[in-house]
Amino acid sequence: MNIAKIAFDFDDRFKDVFTNNIKTANSIAVEKDIVYDDALPDVCTLDVYCPPLKGREKYPVLVDVHGGGWITGDKHWRRGLNRAFADMGLCVISPNYGLSPRFKYPECVKHLFACFKWICDHAEERRLDLDNVLITGDSAGGQLACLILAIQNNAAVKARIGAVESPLRFKGGMLVCGAYDPDSMAKNIFSNKLFLEMTGFGRKHIREFENYDLMNPVNFVDKDFLADVMIAYGRFDAFVGGNEKLLFKRLNELNIPYREYRAKGAGEHCFHLWHYRRPISRKFFELARDYVADKVGYRYR
Repeated sequence: MNIAKIAFDFDDRFKDVFTNNIKTANSIAVEKDIVYDDALPDVCTLDVYCPPLKGREKYPVLVDVHGGGWITGDKHWRRGLNRAFADMGLCVISPNYGLSPRFKYPECVKHLFACFKWICDHAEERRLDLDNVLITGDSAGGQLACLILAIQNNAAVKARIGAVESPLRFKGGMLVCGAYDPDSMAKNIFSNKLFLEMTGFGRKHIREFENYDLMNPVNFVDKDFLADVMIAYGRFDAFVGGNEKLLFKRLNELNIPYREYRAKGAGEHCFHLWHYRRPISRKFFELARDYVADKVGYRYR
């Protein structure tokens, strides 16, 4: 029995009725289950969320990487989140990717780079602005988004993963409750089954995993890391509480500026999924709207 998977699945299903039926100020057009990699049509699919195109010729783009501990989760559970982001004037691309144990880490990273190639290949027909592309992710998705930002200019690491090259480069990132510190996670006994499915190694032997370094995106954060990333985390987080400290430490050492949002009160894991139903999630979306406006150069109404 994988307790972590049960917990993640319960959390998604419990929140679904509260978080995925939100109202938006603008009508949002949604296309579902577009295959972005013909080699894996049952796995590599994405949804597209687009608001009306107001006053611009192209859409700024946001890629949203869902969480789920690398072993579960689905873009289906981020429907409300993606509609809320699209309501900021963004074309939101929400991909699924290969989960463990079928796909050992970091196969999922390879899949996401195939998604980025799809975005570039379809940018003209879909009126996507490749000069204004952002990425977000929560939990395991936050870890993946952080790693992607850290290696987007690292050809050697991308070749090691087998990631397809694309001209896509991210202009901004919003990382939420990310799992950045596998050493810290390994102290939790419930991580054993998660690590086994993800890598083939339990928590006591996780450092023997050949791609262990890729589990910690901070290893690849260097002076070229994207400045002004928004990093949000909960004051109390049973899954990845404290993981943000490792990332902050590295960014501070390199004097790379970033934005920080610490959700006070009962700031549990992935609090932002509550959207406007809780003060801490409302504050997140206020900050996210400001961040998007700063990055893409205008505020959508």
